[in-house]
Amino acid sequence: MPSPFLLACFLMALLGLGIAVLGGRMLMADRRLEARLSRLAPSTSAQAKTAIRLPTILGAEGRNRSSLERQLQLAGYQDPRAVNRFLWLRLAGTILAALLAALLCRIAWGEFLSRPMLIVIAAGLAFVGARQMLNLLASGRARKITAEFPFLLDLMLMMLESGVSLDQCFRSIARDEQVAVPHHGELIGLLVSDLDRGMRYELALDRWAARVAVSGAKELASLFRQAMFQGIELAPALREFAREFTQRRVARAREAMGGITVRMVVLMILFFMPALFIVLGGPPVVAILDTLRASAR
Repeated sequence: MPSPFLLACFLMALLGLGIAVLGGRMLMADRRLEARLSRLAPSTSAQAKTAIRLPTILGAEGRNRSSLERQLQLAGYQDPRAVNRFLWLRLAGTILAALLAALLCRIAWGEFLSRPMLIVIAAGLAFVGARQMLNLLASGRARKITAEFPFLLDLMLMMLESGVSLDQCFRSIARDEQVAVPHHGELIGLLVSDLDRGMRYELALDRWAARVAVSGAKELASLFRQAMFQGIELAPALREFAREFTQRRVARAREAMGGITVRMVVLMILFFMPALFIVLGGPPVVAILDTLRASAR
């Protein structure tokens, strides 16, 4: 016959095991719910996720973090954990560059810390170069998205003026116009996928604007919402948007032409001017040197 103490311990163990199983089920249900919410509203779930905090000097807090989030969205990285991943990858790249520089010092000069400034410079270049690479990716994607906007809006105008609804216009572009607007076709395909999963139009259009991430996308999403729920006329506003994006494209082309002119001037100064000086000033200098040698004899 077991003692009352052992029986009580056995009952407490069974109770603890039951509580642990119930807690595990609740944790799994919470994770499934969090995954569903992350698919519906990634910006909200990003704030709810707990991650390892990085030092502020690495750009992990405040204005630097918000600027980094905008650049990552503009570069096409919409994952809520993209900021932390970028920060950890940049930190790993900085450490790797410092180790490679130390290894170079060991091979070339016999000691790992024989050239400490070289190690510091290599680490600094890796740290700064990661952000510059992200800027290049973001600006390149922004140029492509902005350049396709006039064609996208013209397609939508033709479809709307032919009597097609806005929802059918989205689905037609996602299905049949991937060649004309490849980048926007992919983004609108994601918008249609969100709508097919039962997401409300307001939230789906907000997610589309966040994926596009260029200036004017939020205003265009707001215009689509007003056209759907308030019945405003969409064609005149789309023409204005198309004209604005065309002007942006022309201004960017003029800016690129001006940059090419500046680069050509720098190239001429670096490569053409020394050769020109040698050709023009070489014969007189040689004649003066010959005269000086003759007088010396």
